[in-house]
Amino acid sequence: MILLRPGDEGYPTRLRDLARPPDPLWITGELAALTRRPAVAIVGTRRLTPYGERIARELAGGAARAGALVISGLAQGIDSEAHRAALEAGAPSVAVLGEGIAAFDAGVRGRRRHLATRLRQHGALVSEYAPALAAKGWMFAKRNATIAALADAVVIVEAGERSGALITAAEALRLGRPLYAVPGPLGALRSEGTNALIASGAARALTGAGALVGALGLAPAGAAAPDEVPDASRALRDLLAAGPLPADALAARLRLAPPDAATVFAAALLRGEVVLTGDGRLARG
Repeated sequence: MILLRPGDEGYPTRLRDLARPPDPLWITGELAALTRRPAVAIVGTRRLTPYGERIARELAGGAARAGALVISGLAQGIDSEAHRAALEAGAPSVAVLGEGIAAFDAGVRGRRRHLATRLRQHGALVSEYAPALAAKGWMFAKRNATIAALADAVVIVEAGERSGALITAAEALRLGRPLYAVPGPLGALRSEGTNALIASGAARALTGAGALVGALGLAPAGAAAPDEVPDASRALRDLLAAGPLPADALAARLRLAPPDAATVFAAALLRGEVVLTGDGRLARG
């Protein structure tokens, strides 16, 4: 187990954005995993639905295969599925715990115990609490702030009206990290929080793994990066200067294959550079 303080070599620099960076930070696993970039935090409810499970796995797996580090909190539900999908994609993942690492090891059971072992081997477990310190309710809010600080972007998959994942969302906004939320069915209890984030404008709606990968500046695994097409994003904005256009017409004018065009469009939408009109065309944002 490694102990790092804010002034030590290897201490994650992004944690210094916090008003009170964890001091010390306890780490077990691969220290190098914490410096992998880009990094995306994928979090959500413990009481996930089949929809939430599928989306968490698609997002985490897609991001991991494209080269991103997936960060979460190793809680039951969305967090565990995000870690598991990243590992299954052959990529490391980092779990930030809401208790000491030794206390977690002593109490964890079942599938999460096996998952923690795999994270040590291919990623890391991180805690800001002394190893033997058992979980208390107040610890998880601080843990959620640490998750947001470590990430380059934060995604909320499913979250109820009072979900702890909304604390991570609030911290992401305070730290200036891009915040995304997965829209859910209207009236669904597990999506009340995510839908509210989108409706208020606090979070941008995330429509799939391709959109997330594009927003992180990556190309889908096995695909050419859209930026290999010279100035694709700038060309998109230039084409829209005269007014809205359908997506297929834009793809043809940009000379992009449909998968590459979809990635370029999704990234531009998430950055706010373009918007969808009421009839489904793209327009300048």
